Amino acid sequence: MAKLLSVYAEWNTLIRHIPKIRRYSLGVKIDILFSDIIELVSLAQFSSKELRRETLQKAITKNDCLKFMLYVMLELKGIEEKHFFSLAPRMEEVGKLLYSWKMQNKPPQ
Repeated sequence: MAKLLSVYAEWNTLIRHIPKIRRYSLGVKIDILFSDIIELVSLAQFSSKELRRETLQKAITKNDCLKFMLYVMLELKGIEEKHFFSLAPRMEEVGKLLYSWKMQNKPPQ
């Protein structure tokens, strides 16, 4: 959760410098995805084991979408390469953490 929050904090300072046309379209979508992932992680922390796996899968899916949206923002010249290469690997790491957490909650066979 701490890694996710630190990436979001960086995004939150960066969003002010994105051109208006990108900030109020794609930037808002990225911000919503961050918010959704934070919410899902919070829900997973307090969910029963049965619901946790499903909640984590949703968070993983949103994280994958977020990484793609960051790439689109880069391609549309909404963010500089240095910012993309700061955010993207850290979101990849968040995805790995979410996946390993999901696998720890595997139902017994």
